[in-house]
Amino acid sequence: MRVEVKKASYLYDKRTGHRDRVTVRRAAGADAEYVRGLSKKVFHQYGPYEEIVGGWFDSRKTMTILALMEKRPVGFAMVSQLEREWYSLRVSELLAIAVEPAKWRRGIGSLLMSEIERKTKVLGIETLILHTAVENPAGLGLFKKCGFMKFKIKKKFYPEGQDALMMYKGIG
Repeated sequence: MRVEVKKASYLYDKRTGHRDRVTVRRAAGADAEYVRGLSKKVFHQYGPYEEIVGGWFDSRKTMTILALMEKRPVGFAMVSQLEREWYSLRVSELLAIAVEPAKWRRGIGSLLMSEIERKTKVLGIETLILHTAVENPAGLGLFKKCGFMKFKIKKKFYPEGQDALMMYKGIG
């Protein structure tokens, strides 16, 4: 049985002046309920994302990682290899990234992004793509900060009809 070592980081909380220890590990089957619940909490305006993300979580072609503080999950990120013929096998898609609203603006999203990039690069991935709602300033800010570039807008991309901005970043 292979046990994955957790990656630990210390993030500085500007509001409290404390350093918070955050660990990142690969998600397990027992984490599915948490991932679905957080998806419902933060993505509800886009449609039934707890169902969509739950399906991705169960897929063998998806890798999900969790961020934990004091052994409790505070966020997740999910990436999958693209299956469309016209994409290179060296391209993966960030399917979802979410952080508990009470933990926003503490660097957890950046930490999850960094770990996703590290893990996909080890697998030989050269490019990450993602979709984010055009009206998602927090997501747009995070992705821009992490070096993603705008590619194109996809009209009515989300189940509730919102437009999405497709972004990409070379990591290989």
